Amino acid sequence: MNTTRNVSIYEMYARYFPAILTGTPLLLLGFYLAKGGETKQLLDFLLSLKFFGYVSFSLILLYFYAQIIRTTSKTFEQSYFLQKKGFPTTYFMLYSDSTYSDAFKNAFRQRVQEVLGITLCTKEEEAAAPGEAMKRLNDITKQIILHVGSGVLVGKHNQWYGFFRNLLGGCIYGAGVSVVNVLIGHFFFVSNVLTITSLILFVVYTTLFLARKPIIVQHAEAYARQLFAEFMKL
Repeated sequence: MNTTRNVSIYEMYARYFPAILTGTPLLLLGFYLAKGGETKQLLDFLLSLKFFGYVSFSLILLYFYAQIIRTTSKTFEQSYFLQKKGFPTTYFMLYSDSTYSDAFKNAFRQRVQEVLGITLCTKEEEAAAPGEAMKRLNDITKQIILHVGSGVLVGKHNQWYGFFRNLLGGCIYGAGVSVVNVLIGHFFFVSNVLTITSLILFVVYTTLFLARKPIIVQHAEAYARQLFAEFMKL
């Protein structure tokens, strides 16, 4: 399996697609600004610039914007997971969580011992020291991910999680630029197309942003379930 190709596929779906989708209002604004002669010449010049012989200015902008929305979306993980009970890959396997049965959690601990040589806390040990139980589960998560790799469907679930997480981070900027476009379209260009399209985009981005928690949690938990399922079958 080509690792480089897998990484590029992940970046395309989980980072660059969200950047393009939430950067649409900026592209729309650029289209209307490019109608002016001098502005069009400037935009054409900037977009035609090449760095290192092949990297265009537009790709560099896309790359940095993708990094910005990725950094922004990481704050959602802090709020919904890290500052609470951790990622689903951690709290699913705690005995205090009711998602999986105790029998499965016991089998999971046995599997971890066999494959990774690490002993996780028993139910009694977790009750006495819940912090230590969480730390051990956190410690093994990355090793399980490396052990499973892309798996059968794990890679796809990871892509979907990254896509929605970054898309929701980009919705903040997409909605902001859409508001600017509505004002510019109404007062400057006097364009119903720009105004209405930007208003629709604003509603879409805002709706997605308001629903960010259930969307992120749902995809994070789906990824964790698939990771555990494939780890147990290896």
